[in-house]
Amino acid sequence: MLRLLRNLKIAEKLLLTELAMTLSMLLVFSIFALGNHYHNLRTHLAESILLQMNVVTTSIGPAVMFGELDSATKTLEPLSDNNNIRTIVILDQQQHKLESLHPQHLPTSSAWQWLYPFFGDMELNVPIIVNEKTVGTLRAIIKQEQIVDMLIGFAWSNTIAAIAAALFGYFVMWRLNRYIVSPIHTLQTFVSNITQNHHYDQRIHTTSNDEIGLLGKDINNMLESISQRDAQLQKELEHRKEIEEKLQFLAHYDKSTLLLNRHAFEEIITKKITTPIDERKHIYLLLLDLDRFKIVNDTFGHNTGDKLLQQVAHRLRGNMSQEDAIFRLGGDEFAVILEAPKRSTIEQVCNRVIQNISTPFIVDEHEIHIGVSIGIATLRPGFDSKTEVMKNADIALYQAKDAGRNTYRFYSDEDETNTSELRTLREELHFSLQNQELELFYQPIIHTQQLKTIGFEALLRWRHPTRGLLAPDQFIHLAEGSGLIISIGAWVIHQSLKQLAMWQQMFDQDLFMNVNISSRQLDDDSLSGTIRHALDFYRIAPRTLNLEITESMVMRNIESAKHILYALKQLGIGIAIDDFGIGHSSMNYLKQLPVDILKIDKQFTGGIPHDKVDIAIVDALVALAVSLNLKVVAEGVESAIQFEYLQYKLCHHVQGYLFSAALSASQTTSFMAEFPESIPAGFRKVAQPEL
Repeated sequence: MLRLLRNLKIAEKLLLTELAMTLSMLLVFSIFALGNHYHNLRTHLAESILLQMNVVTTSIGPAVMFGELDSATKTLEPLSDNNNIRTIVILDQQQHKLESLHPQHLPTSSAWQWLYPFFGDMELNVPIIVNEKTVGTLRAIIKQEQIVDMLIGFAWSNTIAAIAAALFGYFVMWRLNRYIVSPIHTLQTFVSNITQNHHYDQRIHTTSNDEIGLLGKDINNMLESISQRDAQLQKELEHRKEIEEKLQFLAHYDKSTLLLNRHAFEEIITKKITTPIDERKHIYLLLLDLDRFKIVNDTFGHNTGDKLLQQVAHRLRGNMSQEDAIFRLGGDEFAVILEAPKRSTIEQVCNRVIQNISTPFIVDEHEIHIGVSIGIATLRPGFDSKTEVMKNADIALYQAKDAGRNTYRFYSDEDETNTSELRTLREELHFSLQNQELELFYQPIIHTQQLKTIGFEALLRWRHPTRGLLAPDQFIHLAEGSGLIISIGAWVIHQSLKQLAMWQQMFDQDLFMNVNISSRQLDDDSLSGTIRHALDFYRIAPRTLNLEITESMVMRNIESAKHILYALKQLGIGIAIDDFGIGHSSMNYLKQLPVDILKIDKQFTGGIPHDKVDIAIVDALVALAVSLNLKVVAEGVESAIQFEYLQYKLCHHVQGYLFSAALSASQTTSFMAEFPESIPAGFRKVAQPEL
């Protein structure tokens, strides 16, 4: 049935729907009318017979009262003439039957006699009253056969009327549906024509504002949009070639630097490896990684960093020939594939690149200093895979960074072994804090005039489970490269200040602590918060904490260093420049920075009193500190004559093996407890150097 309905047209579906609704309403109305008519016939019959029974009960009352049943029965004969009465019964006061009468009527012939059993008899009871006293009851059993016959006749007349109404309604609906279906058919024909012929410039004429009219307007709007799209399509097709060229460019070039990208790099290096080449020439892969580029992004923002990369790309192109392929692999990583007859040519190229990249860049009016580390691997066509060549160049790059950055290294099997060991050591360093393998040693700082210990320099050591006690130069570069220096540096600050709090309570509240800070820590935003928290937690006066930073850390980016150091100075701590004098610092820069202490490197104090150049440098540095109202500390003091000379030159603070090497915390406590108010003339060493 449902499948048949799906195949009907809309007009037929509407007619069927409306016809079904009409017939349903007529059926409901007919049932209601039949029920109401049946109720009226039944009520009328009952009222008519009750009227006769009331007349009869008035007449038979005395007869029933005195037991004259024959007389009462004769009185009931007129009532028995009613064809609708089946039985008449006289009951006494106790509802016992006294007499009954069963009238005999001629049988009726009707086609609907089979319906009679479905309509049960009615029972009517009327009390027999004499002198306002009930002496019995007159009961009549009423047949409904006459009611059924009348009801059937009524049903036939209603059925004929319903059929006539349905036919009339069908005709009216058929006429009305034409006004609904005809526009739909027109729309269907129009859309089919558009679909088959693709004439999108046609429009349908709409006259109504109903849903069909609105649908027609929407179809016109859609056709208008299609026409506009077709008009633009030709224009877009004209640009397709240009777009494809741009996509091809983006697929092989970096849009920021306009260098070849990683996708092009993989294609070219694969081609170089699989294509035979003249044995007299060699192919080299150079992996380049910019040094300190992250600091530029963090300090000046990514926009400045992007501009810096563009300038780096420009300088790289200026250092290479037309045949050399230059790539930006991502971030601050670059690669170069070039051919050269001998290794010395590659060395010249690397030196030229390092020199050019090390030259300061001017970006957004900022003078930026960066470097570049280069790892070099040789391609042997037909022997090496792309993965192997990349691994070799990466190992060489790692070696270049480990060698101090801003240099280059060629890959060798020995380098790979060393790199593997360094990586193992780096992995072990991850667990050094957790395994409590890190330890702080402390070297006392002596006041030359007061001849007493006034502070300490905290020095980090790693008690490796198999390698023994390691100095910072053996693992700090690994911590900086992996980012572990942040957590290790925070531990050093907390541990050194915790120890300082104990010594201040035991010996002197003015004792101070010098803590070395790496370049990665200086660039970390959490450094200030770490120091503030440690000072508050251990209740240390900020003036008794000095941060030691190297001259090279400050001079690599003076503007950034100036901003960071002034922010740290707001905590109330001191700033010391370590190894001062061994770099190429500008006195003007030094004057701009919030520096409190200059530490003279031991290579200058070691020349006293024989090396005139060292003496002149020390004198100049002390004079510089005095002129700038700075404190000065001489490192590496190992002899009495060195101490006396520095004492004479008013260098107030010294440290070195003359007084003590770096000691563990317990050894330092013993040193402080035994250290006299004045130093004996022999200036003997209190402790031997600790390895």
